[in-house]
Amino acid sequence: MLFKNFFYYFANEECRDVFIKNPERFVEKVIFSSERNCPLRLRPHKAAELIAQDKHLLGHCPVTLKDDERVEKGNPLLIVQFKENRFLFANEEKLTKFYANPTRYATIQLPVKMPASVDPVSLY
Repeated sequence: MLFKNFFYYFANEECRDVFIKNPERFVEKVIFSSERNCPLRLRPHKAAELIAQDKHLLGHCPVTLKDDERVEKGNPLLIVQFKENRFLFANEEKLTKFYANPTRYATIQLPVKMPASVDPVSLY
């Protein structure tokens, strides 16, 4: 059944009939996953479109920063959006670790003194 632009599925016709009688009772306090601040993995074609300034922690992996206490650049195709921030991850394993407990890693901050960048600098 479609109600307020969302599809609802029911176990049987009896459950559907109860919903039809008073749908507001069932949907007025429902929080969908995007509103619960669940991590959302962005697909590679979308991840490639984002610019570096858009990424939290300047594109560094939060899991490496928290667990290994070192700074490591993330893969630009492994990107997750969580609480209006976009995080990059060094590998799939660290991305999975973030999914298990995103709030643990979302509050991490970059160190005040950053190591020298290994990115090449153009002299032109």
